[in-house]
Order: sequence, then structure tokens, then C-alpha cells
Amino acid sequence: MIKQIQLLGMTIPNYSLREELLLAQDALKDGKLQLFLTVSMQSLMKVSSSESEAAKICVEQADLVVVDDSEILSVAGITSSQRIREAADHMFFAELLKRLQRGGHLVYLVASKTAALEKMKEFLAGRYEKLAIVGEYSIEDYPDDLDRMINEINGAAPDVILSAMPTPQQEEFLMANRSKLLAKLWYGLGENYSQPMEKKGLGWRMKRLIHFGRFKMHVSQYGDHRESKN
Repeated sequence: MIKQIQLLGMTIPNYSLREELLLAQDALKDGKLQLFLTVSMQSLMKVSSSESEAAKICVEQADLVVVDDSEILSVAGITSSQRIREAADHMFFAELLKRLQRGGHLVYLVASKTAALEKMKEFLAGRYEKLAIVGEYSIEDYPDDLDRMINEINGAAPDVILSAMPTPQQEEFLMANRSKLLAKLWYGLGENYSQPMEKKGLGWRMKRLIHFGRFKMHVSQYGDHRESKN
């Protein structure tokens, strides 16, 4: 199996679900904060288009990058039906949340907007009602005081921080503040974590096709740009 994906100027590991879960298991035993980031077609386009080098560096330096859209694998030349199914069905997300629930790991929720935080809470309550949530924070309430959020998180002493922060806000925050956070794992859920509960009708499929077309064009244009600079 191809172990690395080269895409949009970034190197992304291509782990199997089993390998991803072993990394999560090790992270939950370690005392140092591990960064797990979910990437979608939209988030990769945002990172590559952003003027922020911190966002790209954060993705490359993450301890695990979880590919959330099977179309990313397709564009990268990954043909394994198992890997494509794991990405399409969001298997890592589902399996990790089950393990956090069974293990009684303490979880803290973070989002940039109150509405996004409420959506995350509703989703988790419907699927993982026994998850041990020890706190929550919306950056919208105090947008100019991120130290307040860090203090709130550290005061709750969670094992895992689940983040619904958007790209590149999340990546820039982590590059600046990773060393201040007292937790074992930061898991950026990405934009599609709720898809398993959504109805996937014709409208959904059309939207996916549009995103896929834009993503392929973006990758192609990035490649042309890189070639013209060399």
C-alpha cells in the first residue's frame, strides 16, 4: 500500500484504519499532546490557497491526518477498495468515538461558533450518549481572548479535545498554542463528521460531484503553477 500521498504541496501519510487506531491508542497513553486532523477536499483547498504557511505546516506536522473524502484518495492515485471504503464511511471517526466512550476518556468540545458547538453536542448526544464530556467552549463568545479558552480546557483536564474549528483557524491556533494545552489528543473533526446521519439523496450526490470537480481543477491548477515556477 502507498504510505504517503503527495498533494497540493503537502505530504500526507496514507495509513490503514488499523494503523490509525493503533496511533490513537498510543496517543491516549502518552502525556504529550498529539494532533489528529481530518482533511476534506474543501479543507485541503483552503490550506493550499491560504497565505498562512502555518496551516500547511500544521497539516504536515500533524501526528495523524485522517482523509475524510474518498475522492482525495482517488485523485492521489489510491485504488485500494478498503481504504476508499474507510474514508467514505468515516470509519476512523466512528471507531475512535466508540473507544473513547467505552474507555471513559474525558472529552472537551471546542468550536468557533456557538451554532457549530450546539450542532456537535446534538450529534454526539444522538450517537455517543455515554461520552464523558467535561466541558465546552465557543470562541465566538470571547474571540480576542484565546488564552481564556486554553485556561478553560486545562482546568477541565480532558484526555481528548474534539474540535469543530474551521480551516485555517484551527491550524493557526494549534501552531501558536499546542505547547500550552494539557491534554493527550486534539482531534479536529473536519467538516463532514455528521454525514453518516445525513440523508444522501440526489441533492447530496450532486453537491459531492460539484466539490469533486472543483477539487480536481484545484489540484490540476496547483500542479501547473508548480511546474511554471520550476
